[in-house]
Amino acid sequence: MSTTVRLKDKTAILRERRFATFFAGNVVSKLGDAAVPVAFALAAYQVSGSASGITWVLLSLWGARFFMIATGGRLADRYDRIKVMIGADVLRIVAQGALALLFAGLLPVQSWHLCLSAALYGVGTALYNPAQIGLTPELVPDGRLQDANGLLSLVADVAFLLGPVFAGVLMGTVGFTWVLWIDVASFAVNLVLLLRLARIHTPARRRPPTSPAAHEVAAAHEPTATGDEQPADESQPASEPEDTRFRAGFAVMARYPWFGFGMALWFVVSLGIGLTAVAGPVIAVESLGGTSAWSVLATCLAVGSLLGSLTVISATKQHPWRAAAAVVTLGAVLQFTALTMRDHLPTAVIGASFALCALTTAACGIVWDTAYQSEIPERYLSRVGSVDNFVNAVGVPAGMLLGGLFTDHYDVLFLGISLLLALLGIPAARLAGRQRKATS
Repeated sequence: MSTTVRLKDKTAILRERRFATFFAGNVVSKLGDAAVPVAFALAAYQVSGSASGITWVLLSLWGARFFMIATGGRLADRYDRIKVMIGADVLRIVAQGALALLFAGLLPVQSWHLCLSAALYGVGTALYNPAQIGLTPELVPDGRLQDANGLLSLVADVAFLLGPVFAGVLMGTVGFTWVLWIDVASFAVNLVLLLRLARIHTPARRRPPTSPAAHEVAAAHEPTATGDEQPADESQPASEPEDTRFRAGFAVMARYPWFGFGMALWFVVSLGIGLTAVAGPVIAVESLGGTSAWSVLATCLAVGSLLGSLTVISATKQHPWRAAAAVVTLGAVLQFTALTMRDHLPTAVIGASFALCALTTAACGIVWDTAYQSEIPERYLSRVGSVDNFVNAVGVPAGMLLGGLFTDHYDVLFLGISLLLALLGIPAARLAGRQRKATS
């Protein structure tokens, strides 16, 4: 079967009206958001007059996400996920719209205005992402979840690739105010489509677990249940007491060792991403010929990520997390090995390692999302998803901090992260393999 035919088969999922409605809003929102990170950093520098302005804006954004991620997961598991997403988009419209009015001349703009906007935006994102993770499996037929995650990842990759270009063009022509208004308009379109989705979709709750391991979790929260009983009938949800606390998500995670090791593996991968974001430009300038070399490497990362999403979408079958855990480990280790040998390798080879690492990270990330969305009970899914978001969000800035503090010891950091990846990748793959056997 040709790649074109396979892609056409994978995108047939867009004929499902509920997912198509959700996907259309996601496309508009992501493209509208594409220019914001770069444009926001430039605006923060212009307003504050120093790099500290960018730092405070980033701290406001990530700090808000840090403190609200648990709330986002708990609310999405307790209430209608579409309504939670609608509320999150309203908050982000307010954050960007109010700042746009200030930049349009309503009041003199100060750095704290950007920090407040970034914080509100971060809160909205912390509410939206866990709800999306829990909602996606409700919108697609059985067996097409990986296709859906692949399409969503593809949109994010395209936005990431086009973002700097959009930001440069818009900031050089219409200015930051219009970047904000475009973002507001994209959120408004997504909001309208979410309202439409709310009318045509009935939220699924207390879906029967899809595996013996998932049934074990459900049984642990069912006073009269035993390990040999069948999952409770969907028509009798009242018989299952529901723990709506966020820490219940951790109790569920404890019953999935493969998820815990996988989460630890992704933390180290995220740590490597953050380290590369800081060490890459330094190495490019000092060892590879200047800033143009970093532009090449950054482009390789973006292209590799896009190809990773396309690889999963065009695949003829769904890939197991067991194989993906080994692949993502290998891809990251090869990149750090190339960086360690930078004085003996041409830039093209290092660029190829960057592209391969980004490809494996994107592709295996889709497989990972699909694995835990399929296996973890639905009523805990957003809380577990918020932990996933949180771990990855912490790993990247932690890696950046390492890159900034230990500029003279990059080779030691590359070796250390490679060893951690290998140590975690082996049990992550082995436990995933056992879990697959148990559910077959």
